Amino acid sequence: MTMVIHLHRTPGDDTPSTYNLPSPEEAGIGASDWSGVSVSSALQYLQRAVDPALAFSLSCRRGLCNVCAMRIDGVVTTACTTPMRDGILIEPARSKLLLRDTVIELSLVRRARMDAVTPLAGERDA
Repeated sequence: MTMVIHLHRTPGDDTPSTYNLPSPEEAGIGASDWSGVSVSSALQYLQRAVDPALAFSLSCRRGLCNVCAMRIDGVVTTACTTPMRDGILIEPARSKLLLRDTVIELSLVRRARMDAVTPLAGERDA
């Protein structure tokens, strides 16, 4: 079973790039069909076999770190925990923080989280 991915890669361009994935067996992925494969695994296949210039972030592959967060079919979620489906639309999580393809600037998000954390009683700045 083949699968189609629509991926927004160019800021300001409303037309996504379309990729036709071969069956998982042809792609060398140990699954009987794409519905059992995560979006991040499909992106890894695209990067390795189709377009080496494709940029995306990936770290824990368990949905714990949120590094692979992107907008998938209009919902911001992690690519490593989202199963593939035919005709899926992948976009950057926040276009204002876009660096390239689906990669966004995370340092601002991390800094905001750290600023929101209040020190424990008795802690002082070093």
